[in-house]
Amino acid sequence: MKTDDAVPKLNSDINPLLIAAGWMILAIPSSLGQAGAVTKPASSLPANAPYVATMTFDVASVRESQPDVNAGFVVGGGFMPHTTILRLSNFDIRNLLAIAYGLQHYQLEGVPNEFSRAMFNVSAKADSDADARLAALSNEQQRLEQQHMVQAFLADRFKLKAHWETKEGDVYNLVVAKGGPKLGAEGSGPPSAEELKNFGDDPIPPLYEKSDGRGYDYIAHGCAMGQLVSMLASEFGQPVIDKAGLTGKYDFVLKFRGRWDQDRKADDMDPLLPLNQAIQEELGLKVVAAKGPVHVLVIDHVEKPSEN
Repeated sequence: MKTDDAVPKLNSDINPLLIAAGWMILAIPSSLGQAGAVTKPASSLPANAPYVATMTFDVASVRESQPDVNAGFVVGGGFMPHTTILRLSNFDIRNLLAIAYGLQHYQLEGVPNEFSRAMFNVSAKADSDADARLAALSNEQQRLEQQHMVQAFLADRFKLKAHWETKEGDVYNLVVAKGGPKLGAEGSGPPSAEELKNFGDDPIPPLYEKSDGRGYDYIAHGCAMGQLVSMLASEFGQPVIDKAGLTGKYDFVLKFRGRWDQDRKADDMDPLLPLNQAIQEELGLKVVAAKGPVHVLVIDHVEKPSEN
């Protein structure tokens, strides 16, 4: 199962959340154990001070689920847009941590074996006043508050203790391929009538994913390189570092099926390219294996919660 914490999906349902470059880095200041912390009034903070999230859930229920793996089961859920209401079905600890810290699974170390098959159903919310306060914040501030709520929930119910480390590890460098980039300038590929209808009053994300069941399309309208490398890191399961030197915002459609050419059978005649080839043929970029810094969340302690 693949989780996608950064890039919005467009299948039968639309998730208009925007991806944010450096999501994981922005989440780090909301550290464990800060639930309910008092912050200075906004008027006393410097204009460029980072936003400090403080909100927590008023009520939260968690139960270990027992899905029938032979019959199949659904993993899904999230926050209702612009609210403190969270509903999750069959989430394992890695997915819970991904929501809480905006990280990819490769950024986790030290998850105990007892959690390898455990899944949980979660229902949580704050009161209506908290919903009103949250709705008045910017999208970025809402994201930080929602992450903080899940962090505090994990610290309280799962007794989570963890810390961040930066280690040398395997990464991919994103570079310009021979022949140069093939990215369209922002505005060169305006939204289609279908996109405008699907997203309605919500802003069209700078980068989102659409699937027709055969492969995937990543559709960009004003996508920065930081947003593209975040998507690639999610797909390749490894950090991707921007070495392309492209500072603009771009429009493009990236179509692919699978990740690597070596994953395809010799007799596979599907015209859709695997991702590593598609980014080169369609975008004029490529990923190159390298060593570099990897930010990881190290789990010091976590335990299964008592149900309620």
